Amino acid sequence: MELKFVFCRKQSLFLISCLALLYLASLDTISSESTQNATDVKQRSRKASCPPDWIIGSNQTKCYAYFKNSTSWEKSEMFCRTYGGHLASSASSKELSFVQKLCNVNSSGCWIGGRSLNSSSTSGFHWSWSDPKTPQWNQSMFPKVPIRTRCGNGNGSAFCRANICIAVTNGSSPVFGERCNASRAFICAVDSDFKCRNCHKYVVILAVVSGLILFTTFAIILWLLVYKRSKKRRKSRKVSNPASSSSALVPPSWKIFTSEELRSMTKNFSEANRLAGDAKTGGTYTGGLSDGTKVAVKRLKRSSFQRKKEFYSEIRRAAKLHHPNVVAIKGCCYDHGERFIVYEFIASGPLDRWLHHVPRGGRSLDWSMRLNIATTLAHGIAFLHDKVKPQVVHRDIRASNVLLDEEFGAHLMGVGLSKFVPWEVMQERTVMAGGTYGYLAPEYVYRNELTTKSDVYSFGVLLLEIVSGRRPTQAVNSSVGWQSIFEWATPLVQANMWLEILDPVITSGLPEASVVQKVVDLVYSCTQNVPSMRPRMSHIVHQLQQLVQPLDVK
Repeated sequence: MELKFVFCRKQSLFLISCLALLYLASLDTISSESTQNATDVKQRSRKASCPPDWIIGSNQTKCYAYFKNSTSWEKSEMFCRTYGGHLASSASSKELSFVQKLCNVNSSGCWIGGRSLNSSSTSGFHWSWSDPKTPQWNQSMFPKVPIRTRCGNGNGSAFCRANICIAVTNGSSPVFGERCNASRAFICAVDSDFKCRNCHKYVVILAVVSGLILFTTFAIILWLLVYKRSKKRRKSRKVSNPASSSSALVPPSWKIFTSEELRSMTKNFSEANRLAGDAKTGGTYTGGLSDGTKVAVKRLKRSSFQRKKEFYSEIRRAAKLHHPNVVAIKGCCYDHGERFIVYEFIASGPLDRWLHHVPRGGRSLDWSMRLNIATTLAHGIAFLHDKVKPQVVHRDIRASNVLLDEEFGAHLMGVGLSKFVPWEVMQERTVMAGGTYGYLAPEYVYRNELTTKSDVYSFGVLLLEIVSGRRPTQAVNSSVGWQSIFEWATPLVQANMWLEILDPVITSGLPEASVVQKVVDLVYSCTQNVPSMRPRMSHIVHQLQQLVQPLDVK
């Protein structure tokens, strides 16, 4: 058998050498042909492609579309971002003329991407485009104050003039300012996709030849590895104990419980042992191990789609994550489709209860406690992003998934277990009351893009919730309806009313306005619409630690 293996290996090496020579020869042929035709390829025209029903712009770099649905400037901008673009920018007279023609069917005007910035300067307003690729505001074409501002007069004019957005029309005054919450049609713009005609011929040939050679080489190497591994496995089976094979599934750090053990621990899942929480996920119960350690048993919804082996594999991965600010998993149980997760018991319960369900006369969180919660939680998320390989994205950071210990340190729950949440529950969490998206990042909601920066966005929303004591979305009154936490906070930020953002229950140990400003600035940095502009969690930890240290000195 050994001689046969050596003979096969020599044949494989010889075949690999021949394939490598063939690969080099094909590269030389393709290179010579591509060199002869290099001039022709450079001179071939480029064709811009746009989404369906969009129009290519005059400079052939952007595609435009007119939408007749009247809405506010911010909602128009959010709609354009679903296409990966922005409201149209007009940095030149040529672009302005093109946008005017698109808006010709609407006499009342259309939103474009210009907006005033809040400035304390008395010389006028500063303007910017929502499209970050537009180099700057063209002062020669657009003055600092628009030619015509439909803002009105009265007591609210100062606030209005600080919240002006740009609209365009085909009338005598092509550009004018308008209140951002006014309803108008709008024009979106996205970058056009340039495709070179017929210049992919040689690339296709090179890719096909290279792919065949690499696939053949990979198949041979894979066959050798499989043959060698199967030989070692046969030897190991002869000396191993078959009865011990099932124990390889259970690492030393966690245990597979039986359903009888869990019923004994939780007193048959009695209501007296049940913790307050989301009943739609099955409920959570307190219990105790044989050594006296107190644990929490989370009962998941019954599932017929996930097998026992897959469930144990996911729990094993999550159980390997050990950090002081991440809730540790003690074990699990799978019994005829019923799934249970056993994790460490955290004494003070979920953060959601301390923020929104404090009984009258009960203890509330002061400023130092809230800052400590935010800092310790940031430590736990930074561990998942920077210390774990590959990176772990939590995806479901919210107040109900943060547990507090006796010293009000934060412990993140549900790490690596988001796929166990039923689909209908995740759907309800995604679209919250009032049509808002709560903790979820825009790129995850609209394009299903999930990265560590999605967790950063969720942390920013939760940080503002910790500071203000307001839910991400809550009802205001019958006239306003549902209001997001940023719709409530942004006017206060623009007016520099930092202490008004604090939770009203914080009555003692109030921080300075400058400290609150730094925390709120960090919130808006975490919740930027462009994921790449959001900071890393390690940077957030550093910023929060700088704010905690002065409190410790005092």
